[in-house]
Amino acid sequence: MYPDFVCMGFQKCGTTTLYELFHQNPQIALCRDVKEPMYYRVPMISILGRGKVYYRKRYFGHIEEDDPRIRGEINAGLTFNGCAAKLRRNLSPDTKMIFMLRNPVERSYSAYKYFLARGFLPTDAVEADLALGHAKGFDHYVHTVLDSPECRGEIMDKRLKYLVFSQSNYAACVEEYLDGFDRANMRFVIFEEFVRDQHRACRELYDFLGMQDSPDIRYGLKINCGNERTVSAKKAHRLLVAKGVYYAFYDFLAMTHWAPGLYRRFYRHYEKVRDSAMVPDTDTEKLLPETRVFLERYFDEDVRRTEEITGRPLREIWHWGREKCK
Repeated sequence: MYPDFVCMGFQKCGTTTLYELFHQNPQIALCRDVKEPMYYRVPMISILGRGKVYYRKRYFGHIEEDDPRIRGEINAGLTFNGCAAKLRRNLSPDTKMIFMLRNPVERSYSAYKYFLARGFLPTDAVEADLALGHAKGFDHYVHTVLDSPECRGEIMDKRLKYLVFSQSNYAACVEEYLDGFDRANMRFVIFEEFVRDQHRACRELYDFLGMQDSPDIRYGLKINCGNERTVSAKKAHRLLVAKGVYYAFYDFLAMTHWAPGLYRRFYRHYEKVRDSAMVPDTDTEKLLPETRVFLERYFDEDVRRTEEITGRPLREIWHWGREKCK
């Protein structure tokens, strides 16, 4: 049993909010327990999990064969390296796909702050941010990576390492799915429009999925904003390790089902690590104008290709080039 639809990103574009909205819909059955299964994202899981049998049992084993609900997976990490090829092997070419897109410059800044606090970025990036603040720290990180021909050249080959940038190169990621899946079965949700009117955006998705709207859904949610700041680079990286163990217990091993007591004890420890590593973020600095201009130049070619794929005037929607006009 495989999903009828998959929402595969992008990160910091509203996928968690969409998950919560779809979770309320009685016509949809999402993956059991887990919003973002690691099955396709972490090669070792699919190997140790014995492939397709594990996937169906772990994530959709709670659904009976004659269940009329539409099955779906919402996973913002399915645009990482190799995921498209794995899905081509397992899913029907008719599987419906949802991509959520946000102004790539704003997405990169949001991702930078979110993943910085969770230990994904290098120590020097964390230390620079703590010393300079988010806006200048981000500018420093942007130039550290993009001014280096070597780093710039490996962004799409090492997407997890450079996820601040790689997951904003939408066309490069979507094109991998166009090789094997029908463009007619793809829908592109613009984050800025989704935030402005969640109900309308969901109604359009329900039409796409062949469903009806539901009066039971509470719209206007704002989930996973990531308003935390790291305390230190050391604690941020300690949190990253703890989070990796957490996913192994919760996702792959499904410990909540066969050892709930042990899982609860570990989760209490994980919460302590998380609480010691992060504090509320009071830094509300906006992007520096020069950083925006620099990143628009970097992303411009990919945005143009994304416009061709989606058929939407994205540069107009995202007010591309506004800083240049000042």
